[in-house]
Amino acid sequence: MIQLTQAQQRAYMSDYLENGWREERMSFSSVSLEPGYIDGRINVEHFQMPGDGRFHFSAQSAMIWISQLGIIYGCWDNQLTEKVGEVYLRDLDIKFKRTINTTEEVRFEGFFPKHCKKRLSDNLVYYKNGQIHVEGGAFTGTASFLVPIG
Repeated sequence: MIQLTQAQQRAYMSDYLENGWREERMSFSSVSLEPGYIDGRINVEHFQMPGDGRFHFSAQSAMIWISQLGIIYGCWDNQLTEKVGEVYLRDLDIKFKRTINTTEEVRFEGFFPKHCKKRLSDNLVYYKNGQIHVEGGAFTGTASFLVPIG
C-alpha cells in the first residue's frame, strides 16, 4: 500500500470541498406551499469562483436546501408557527443529472402526497420518500424526514 504525503494529498484535493462551501451565502427568495407541495426559490448571494470560472450549484448545498425545504414543509403541514425541535433528514436519494449554473431563483420543489405522511406518535410525524426536483429536474430524487410536532 502507498502512503500519500501531505503535498500529494493537497495536489488532488478540491479547494471547494475543503473551503469554498464555507464561503457560500444563499437564502430563499420565496417559499410557496399548498397541501402536498412546496416550491422554494434560492438566491446565491456569495460563492467561491471555481477554477473553470463558472458557478456550479453543489451537491453539498443542494442537501442543505432540501433539508430546509423539508423542515419548512413539515412545520407548515402540521400547523406549527415555528420549529419545535430538530427535524431530521432520514434519507436522501438524489441524482445529479445536469449542472446548475444559475445564481438566481434556483427552484427547489418538494412533493409530499398524503401517503408519504405517517404520524408515529402524538409528537412525531414521518414523511417518507417525498419527491424532490431541483431546477426542472437537474437534480431529482427522494427524501424522508422526521418532524417533531410537540
